[in-house]
Amino acid sequence: MLARRYLRSRRSEKFVSLISWSSGAGIAIGVMTLIVVLSVMNGAAVEIRDKLLGFSSHVDVQGPGDSLQGWQSWLAQSEALDGVKRAAPYIQTQVLASYGSRAFGALLKGVDASRSEDIAAHISQGRFITDDGSPFQVVMGKTLVRKLGLNVGDKVRLMSPSGGVSPSGAAPRMRAFELVGVFDSGFHEYDVGVIITPLLAVQRLNRMGDAVTGIELFLHDREQAGLVGEAARATLPAGAWVTDWQQRHRAFFNALKTERVAMGVILSLIIMVAVFNMVASLVMVVMERRKEIAILKTVGATHGSVMRIFLLMGIMLSGVGTLLGALLGLLLAWKLDVLLAWVESMLGVQFMSGEVYFIDHVPSVIDPSSVLVIVVASLITGVFATFYPAWRAAGVPPAEALRYE
Repeated sequence: MLARRYLRSRRSEKFVSLISWSSGAGIAIGVMTLIVVLSVMNGAAVEIRDKLLGFSSHVDVQGPGDSLQGWQSWLAQSEALDGVKRAAPYIQTQVLASYGSRAFGALLKGVDASRSEDIAAHISQGRFITDDGSPFQVVMGKTLVRKLGLNVGDKVRLMSPSGGVSPSGAAPRMRAFELVGVFDSGFHEYDVGVIITPLLAVQRLNRMGDAVTGIELFLHDREQAGLVGEAARATLPAGAWVTDWQQRHRAFFNALKTERVAMGVILSLIIMVAVFNMVASLVMVVMERRKEIAILKTVGATHGSVMRIFLLMGIMLSGVGTLLGALLGLLLAWKLDVLLAWVESMLGVQFMSGEVYFIDHVPSVIDPSSVLVIVVASLITGVFATFYPAWRAAGVPPAEALRYE
């Protein structure tokens, strides 16, 4: 009762009460900002990881050389490993794609059409490649198709540097491919730089015979990629080079993690400023209430009971601020994509361009553990910061405070 009364303003104490409640509002803003920003960064990491693995394998197996001969036995051994959903051979090489006067570099990837249903699921126009008829057919990303000015059914010329040797030296090989479909991966790097074609087409274009670049493994649980990779190294013949997606993209995801920690530390300073503001306001309350504190101690209030009054004041301010900030942060993070889409439509701007960033929208994924850590840390910080004003209040000497009353 006394803690609530001391937080309510009297006419002569409106300024002190305003500072006290503004510190609670500052804590709410800090908690809300932390939850929203960390949700966006967590969403970006999840979104980019999903997009990367949408067209990429969980575990990659390659031979000791540039190409893998006799890969059929490697494929059977890889597919028999525990946790492997399916395995598929692939070939990848750099090519120059040209149509009319336009030309762009891209990665040409040869795949087994019957083992590539993940890629086939992203076809937005036309159809996916098939093993029937001519192998010289491709599907390309929507951005590359737009840049080249292609339509489904057009012929695009692909030039590979891995051709052959002529009397005048190394000569690239060129071949016309029919565009049979357009895919939309949602990941700009793939949409602008990847071309998918059957294995046989790349083998003929580069005169590779029956060789492939390697074997891709797709797992039931992608988080087990490290364990499956170790099993593959132990099972496959000597010289097998095995990498998993965590190794391939380790630097990128470590950078995202470091940035997330740095942003969390920087934004937590908002809460610290609000907490210091709360400490200052409570010290001012102690100064304003010296007479009341002295009377309480005169009528029998103990040192601990006076401390509890001001501790409860700090708990109320930090608790209300933290809970309000958590609710607003969760609500904003939950509907952030809808809100930003509305703002973009109103202003006619795009906050994230797929050609600049890896993704073309602002994702938000709420991490319950992060929210719990933010809420608990804010509450603990607010409670500990209240000890000094409470100690000052408990140390008020009654005789000195009431000497001139």
